[in-house]
Amino acid sequence: MEGGRAHSPPMKSSSLSSEDPSSGAGTASMTPTLDPRYREIMFCVDGHLIRLNDATIHFEGGTQQTLRVRERVADGGCSRMSTIGSRRRIERVEIAYDPATLAGASAHVQLYAR
Repeated sequence: MEGGRAHSPPMKSSSLSSEDPSSGAGTASMTPTLDPRYREIMFCVDGHLIRLNDATIHFEGGTQQTLRVRERVADGGCSRMSTIGSRRRIERVEIAYDPATLAGASAHVQLYAR
């Protein structure tokens, strides 16, 4: 963790992946490192406040789901836990964010699921 406070993910959640979004990209892609199936996800942020927009979740078998996150997450904070339906294996998650909220700084975004 770089200069941020420790965030508090919910009990019994697993950290799946993380990404360091840049101030110009607008999206970050995360590939889970664990294999179980999940039904809820959330994003935690360290290093700088960031405005998260929609997430696209890519599941095993080629299906995908768009999730409305649309939250401003403070340094050391987390988005709400969002339900993605029945337990499914996540292959990749792409989260869109507003690069202007980084104001040239960087943030570390972590994906949690349960």
